[in-house]
Amino acid sequence: MKLKYIFSFLGTVRIPGLLPIMMDWRGVLRFHFLYAAIESGLLEKLRTPCSHNELLTRLDVTRPEILEALLKVGVAVKELRCKNGQYCIRGKRSLAMVGEYGDMLSAIVQANVTYYNSAYRHAATRMHGAALGEDLNDVGDIVARFSKLSDPVMQSYFKEILKHHKGMHILDIGCGSGLFLRTAHSQNPNITGIGIDVDIDAANQAIQNMKTWGLEDKFEIIQGDFRMQALDSKRFDLISLINVVYYFPENERTAIFRNLHSKLTSGGKLAIVMNMQANEKYAAAANLNMVNVSLKGVTRLPEPETLQQQLLKSGFKDVQVTGLMPGSSFVGIQARKS
Repeated sequence: MKLKYIFSFLGTVRIPGLLPIMMDWRGVLRFHFLYAAIESGLLEKLRTPCSHNELLTRLDVTRPEILEALLKVGVAVKELRCKNGQYCIRGKRSLAMVGEYGDMLSAIVQANVTYYNSAYRHAATRMHGAALGEDLNDVGDIVARFSKLSDPVMQSYFKEILKHHKGMHILDIGCGSGLFLRTAHSQNPNITGIGIDVDIDAANQAIQNMKTWGLEDKFEIIQGDFRMQALDSKRFDLISLINVVYYFPENERTAIFRNLHSKLTSGGKLAIVMNMQANEKYAAAANLNMVNVSLKGVTRLPEPETLQQQLLKSGFKDVQVTGLMPGSSFVGIQARKS
């Protein structure tokens, strides 16, 4: 390469902000590759090394030029390796996505490339009155899958709530895949209850999971809005709202909490677990809030102080707020019925 081209390049590199932007761009490119590799089944097929022709057959490809281009991107971002005509997984991210926690990690990528991305891509038009996103109806399964990320923290939190009871009847509103019900049963095999989710994909996933885990005789799964369902007449010892409250309109929350208060036994508890407003302190909460306000059917993240006041106004006592994750606004709130 001629020296004059090197000097020209160095002049370009000195453009303020270019290097940081290009470093960020490489991360975005890797995310896009991972999304395409997950959705196409490429990573799954590369659990064992494959040649280009083998991949064409195994993925039932009709446009080989797209597969070839995707493979080249994968090698360029060091997620794939090609040696002696055989492609295999190289990068730590791709290896993790075909590992034990692969489904959860894949859901994080899928969420960020689809409806999280959409919130920013359409921000300019939506803030000037364009229709909010309709993605909420299509993302229940993805949300249920990546929400597993907070399971260890929630297990520790609810262990303290569940351990002092011989038996409990619980209601899990927005049950997702049913993991909280499984956690509750692991802490106390005498627990019974109901899981309900408005999203049909999430509810179906929970129904299947109850069968897989052998818990269908312990927990009933209902698809629908709990406000519109005739739940059994038995009162509950615990009602859980995990990543759910921001689906309720702000001006309706006090009435909703009052309704849930009436469904609890004396001394029963309402437990809320979710991200709260963080006053621009935490990027994850700020990002979730941005996505929420861009979607139809969901609201901005609430302030914990506001929820406390709404719970007290609804008749609850001893409202306690507990931080659950260092460096985040992910909290647990317990409110007791006197």
